[in-house]
Amino acid sequence: MCSQARRSTIRRMPSVRLRPYLRPQLDVLFVALNPPRRSNDIGHYFSSRYSRFFNLLYQSGLIQEVLPVSTADEIVFGSTRVNYKQCAFGIVDLVDVVETESRKVSVNRQHVDSLVEKIQQFKPRFVCVIHAKVSKALNRRFMGRLEYGICGALLPNSKSSFVLNYFPNGNNISDKTKIQIFEDLRRAL
Repeated sequence: MCSQARRSTIRRMPSVRLRPYLRPQLDVLFVALNPPRRSNDIGHYFSSRYSRFFNLLYQSGLIQEVLPVSTADEIVFGSTRVNYKQCAFGIVDLVDVVETESRKVSVNRQHVDSLVEKIQQFKPRFVCVIHAKVSKALNRRFMGRLEYGICGALLPNSKSSFVLNYFPNGNNISDKTKIQIFEDLRRAL
């Protein structure tokens, strides 16, 4: 008697639609963990109606206008018109896995090495890490000195100064604390 064939369902991971805003000589390169589903589906960074990232940038003075989250990334990362002193900002994700729950996102050495290569290649003045999982991965790999606030140049053969801030959503860290770190970054620009 033959056993009944089991049907296996293959869960397809959505392909990554978000592309980094990465170019040489950025003033600030923001580093996030990964694209969440909603932002990836829409095709814009921090585009969930609950995202407070661009609002925190505005409150800190890093951007000069309140922007709709649906297209703010194009304005902030794709141009300089609303950015403090017309500074060039960019963004990249550490991991190219579409997932909303960061606890389900695994970070490995290759992800960190790839990020370091991008930093060394594009030479941003500041690298602003905005997720604890990213900072932990960088500290495990070789830094060990990335703490909240402005940390200075930490990579060998790189002048890029690192800044660590808290993720803008889903934690109990006050906006005041997050805004203060962004204000310190603005003053350093």
